Amino acid sequence: MAFATVLAVIAFFVAMVALWLTSDIVKKVQSQNDQFIRSQVTGLREQLRELDAVVSKTYRASQRQDNVQAGLEQRLNDHTKVMGAMKAQISTLTTQLDDLDRSVPSRYRVRIAKSDAKETDKSASKPSIQ
Repeated sequence: MAFATVLAVIAFFVAMVALWLTSDIVKKVQSQNDQFIRSQVTGLREQLRELDAVVSKTYRASQRQDNVQAGLEQRLNDHTKVMGAMKAQISTLTTQLDDLDRSVPSRYRVRIAKSDAKETDKSASKPSIQ
């Protein structure tokens, strides 16, 4: 029985040494894996930060572009309104000038001489007050 006890104690110590060596190897492997994962994650985090910075810059540029576009559209609308008002004024003035031209009696109209008619273009050949 003493021999069995000695063998049991030796087996127990061998098992403990095997567990100790196994746990030591597992710790080394885990530390290597942790280092590998940390190095990979660190690179990915850096790339994500750079990507986030680029996306932020792009978003801000997009917002500025939208603001500029809105300003340009507002100016275009304002200019369109002004042009419409100017066209209406030009139409009114044209009508009034035509009415004024028709209201001038023919005796007060100046006729264009033939030599002057050659120098002026065809649109200026209408009789007018001078």
